[in-house]
Amino acid sequence: MRRVLQLATFRRLLVATVINEIASAVGSVALALLVYRRTGSAIGATGFFLCSQFAPALLSPSLVARLDGRPARRVLPALYTVEALIFLVLAWLVGRFSVAPALVLIVIDGVMFMSARVVARATWTSMTAGEGLMREANAAINTMVAASNMLGPALGGALVAVGGTRAALLVNVLAFTLVAITILTTQGLPQPQSADGIAIRRVRAALAYTRRSPLIRNLICLEGVGVLFFTISIPVEVVLAQRTLHSGAGGYGTLLATWGAGAVAGSMMYARWRRFASGTLMTAGACLLGVGFLAMSLAPSLLVAAVGATVAGVGNGLQGVAARTAVQEATPERWMALVLSLNESMFLGVPGLGILLGGAVATLAGPRPALAVGAAGSLLVALAIPWLLRPAFGRSAPGASVAAVRGEARPAEPGGEARLGAAAVKPQ
Repeated sequence: MRRVLQLATFRRLLVATVINEIASAVGSVALALLVYRRTGSAIGATGFFLCSQFAPALLSPSLVARLDGRPARRVLPALYTVEALIFLVLAWLVGRFSVAPALVLIVIDGVMFMSARVVARATWTSMTAGEGLMREANAAINTMVAASNMLGPALGGALVAVGGTRAALLVNVLAFTLVAITILTTQGLPQPQSADGIAIRRVRAALAYTRRSPLIRNLICLEGVGVLFFTISIPVEVVLAQRTLHSGAGGYGTLLATWGAGAVAGSMMYARWRRFASGTLMTAGACLLGVGFLAMSLAPSLLVAAVGATVAGVGNGLQGVAARTAVQEATPERWMALVLSLNESMFLGVPGLGILLGGAVATLAGPRPALAVGAAGSLLVALAIPWLLRPAFGRSAPGASVAAVRGEARPAEPGGEARLGAAAVKPQ
């Protein structure tokens, strides 16, 4: 990853992305605790989840469509500034908390966060693809984001415990202000292609383009099914730890920590093996998730369950970045922001269905059968990847996205799908 990290512009985008992820996690912890404490019910927590994830997943593609074609040097600072202002208002509301206004602000912040993530991803994809460094960039970003997802919740909990909810929210104000200044003072960001048309029409056009492109359509749909099964464990692990393994809150924390450590390791594995074809890495990640879930479902002790969670976390870290890379490699530059927005909406929205499915199965049959369902679904996805994503096992220039660089990818004719992915050579 050293070559891509030598690009000063990419380093600044990396810093902005990491701060955005950590600050979002800090805000989520602080606001989730605040909403639950003030409402005292699971309904309040559910409302927070819907407003922080489901609503932004539905609304952000329209905002990305409006911003697409505008310079990232202006768009990203504007989005980060709005986030800073939202957290400033939320900090002011802590002493006079009202659920409805807070949830509205949470929805707006979620849309800003997701839009900033997509615009940043589209920007550095365009910047690094032409240098043949896109896979290195993906490896660097994903490793840092995985680490951020471990650090952010811990930092949020510590800030709330030490300084209270208002202090945690004010730290976010400072963080988003700094990242806005970082991007505003960054030179050399690529100029996007002009994008004409009404936002909703452009979203519909992106959906139509995705439907007409077999590879992109199969990638997003198959990954959506995968995410459904991959997230079954979210509401189940706490039941497994406390009711089945009788290990209490410490056991639940151990499962979360080992999963997170595995995700970081999976991201590092992608960095090491990034020259393998995207389809191969996606299959390996889905297999590891299935094996990890199976081990957790059969675990006689917390130690075995923690090993299973680690294996599943490795698969999660490897499969997620490989899938996003495959979408980037298959998408021409003129559609990059919109297709990535649709893909990120799927990543943000589908876990809710996985959580509902996992909770329902765990309620009816127990945590072990729920994890077994996750294992079976993950392994079926692993079997489907080579069949539905044959082009993702093809060969092209290692590390380069032909579609993104040349803007040549078009909906494939029968029997003539665009090729994507790097040659499966030995990792360097």
